[in-house]
Amino acid sequence: MSLTLADAVTQVRRNVNEATAAFWTDTEIEDWIKEGVRVFSSKTLMVEDTQNIDPLIAGQLSYSSSDEPWIADIVEPYAAIYYDGLSKYKGLMRIHPRQIGNLALGTSGPPKYYCLHDKNLYVFPLTSATVVAAGATITVLYSKETEDIAELADEFQHLPIIYATAKAKQKDEKFGEANALMAQFYQESNFERVDKNNREADTIEDFKIKKARGMSSANG
Repeated sequence: MSLTLADAVTQVRRNVNEATAAFWTDTEIEDWIKEGVRVFSSKTLMVEDTQNIDPLIAGQLSYSSSDEPWIADIVEPYAAIYYDGLSKYKGLMRIHPRQIGNLALGTSGPPKYYCLHDKNLYVFPLTSATVVAAGATITVLYSKETEDIAELADEFQHLPIIYATAKAKQKDEKFGEANALMAQFYQESNFERVDKNNREADTIEDFKIKKARGMSSANG
């Protein structure tokens, strides 16, 4: 069952055996839960979202949170899909920011490349007015940073509660318990990333079965 922030506060209070605010206030527990969510989402890349740059702006090289508020939350972009406004979709190629302007596409037109730098999404070549008039958009798939526990999958929601409980124990100067809980938080977070994120194959080369050493190409 998905937890709200209030539900999470109740669970932390259950862990520290304080049902109503006395030593620990609700506000500080909420802040610790939000901090735990931010740490988990930013370090594991396990919170994903999909948003659109719509509309595209003719001649604009980069887009920031002033254009699309969600850009401020991007930790790692996975893909960008260009729609021409008519009937065609095409994946944009991700490049390094140093490549912008050095590619053999100096004239404006439909976007072909993208990159993220300093919370700005760069799109190159510059979008032409014709492309904008057609209603073209770019859909971005990315992992995000968030402080909202409701945005975590149910199976991850216990982790910010562990984090907040560790912070509560620190305030109570029970440092041994706090350190053990914090270690548990980071160990479980790391396990989730390795188990569900890093194991995926990213390219065609990853799927190929490598030839065993010592095998000759002639006569088997």
